[in-house]
Amino acid sequence: MASLSTLLAFLLLLFLSTTTSTLLQAVTTNSDLVSRTCSQTPDPNMCESMLRADPRTSGVSDPEELLLIMIDAVKSRFTDSLRYAQDLTRKTRDPQVGRALQECIQFYRVVLDANVVEATNAVKQGDPKFGEQAMLDSANEAEACRSGFPEGKVPAELPGRTRLLHGVSNVAASLIKTLE
Repeated sequence: MASLSTLLAFLLLLFLSTTTSTLLQAVTTNSDLVSRTCSQTPDPNMCESMLRADPRTSGVSDPEELLLIMIDAVKSRFTDSLRYAQDLTRKTRDPQVGRALQECIQFYRVVLDANVVEATNAVKQGDPKFGEQAMLDSANEAEACRSGFPEGKVPAELPGRTRLLHGVSNVAASLIKTLE
């Protein structure tokens, strides 16, 4: 009976060590995929930060899946900035700032309603060139928003938001380019 207990204990330990090793290998492989993929972008740190912040990344084994997660990050950041611009529009009393914010809202809606959809479809359908252009256009829309404000009247958070939107859009565009 003691030898049966010993054998069962040994088999359990063997199973656990194999399972742990397999899990560690999967995590390492995924981590390597994120690092390898992001190293091909103009901002590897931003790329890794965005991807690792999304829990879906842990189960990804394909660069195309990472790319779709990055496009979702673009969508999320533009959605947040759209809400920010809408909130400021309700609060501002300056007509020039109000007009510039309305333009930003239009630019952000173009990104959300057209560019993100186009990039996602292009990647899924295996035609990445159009997705790359859509993400480059998104970066340009962020810059167009910022440049629409009169001198000295740019809302305090907007330059930082513009850098983030521009950066994440360019990272997504460069990731899409790797599929070409």
